[in-house]
Amino acid sequence: MLETRMKVARILDEAGGTFRLEYDDTLGHKRNTRLDSMTYEQALRETRSYLEIGDDDRDSEGTQWDIE
Repeated sequence: MLETRMKVARILDEAGGTFRLEYDDTLGHKRNTRLDSMTYEQALRETRSYLEIGDDDRDSEGTQWDIE
């Protein structure tokens, strides 16, 4: 039976109209990074690029991501 792995990335509004990305790393620890985006749509594109998430919502290792 194939195990489905799922990770969650959250795009958070920050003060001053900026965004922050919160996600779990491969060890299950919370990581944060500031995004250089001015709109949610830009933040979403930057998140997908940063985490190497393709159109199928999976990264290069086959892990499925849910972006909130």
